[in-house]
Amino acid sequence: MIPKITQDAPNIVQRYWCSTCGRSLPAPDQHDDQWRFCPRCGEPIEYEKAEPVQWREQNCEKCGRPLIQLVQDRRPFFRANYEYVGASLCRDCLEEHCVQTNCLQCDIGNWPGCRYADIKRQGLQKAKEGGEADV
Repeated sequence: MIPKITQDAPNIVQRYWCSTCGRSLPAPDQHDDQWRFCPRCGEPIEYEKAEPVQWREQNCEKCGRPLIQLVQDRRPFFRANYEYVGASLCRDCLEEHCVQTNCLQCDIGNWPGCRYADIKRQGLQKAKEGGEADV
């Protein structure tokens, strides 16, 4: 079994998943060479064949703010800015989108269980507080 690799941002640690049963797996450097089987389904794990996440430079689709940048250092690497939340919009633009959009009609997150629900909640709270200040 070749594990799947996910990574929330380029400067966040990679996570490994069994491609057969979906169980979280330890990183290859976190176990002995003898322990190379999925603890749930028992499939042998072939870490060396796993494809790492490929990153590229990215800007916010709405405002153009840089989200992921290539850093030219001794060894070039990608770095995500604070505004990157895993979408093609920056945190501020996504908050604005979430406040104005019905979750059932959203094309960015998947309702129910949208990973951006906290951003929407924060935006609604800000809008509520701003509305009370205007009164």
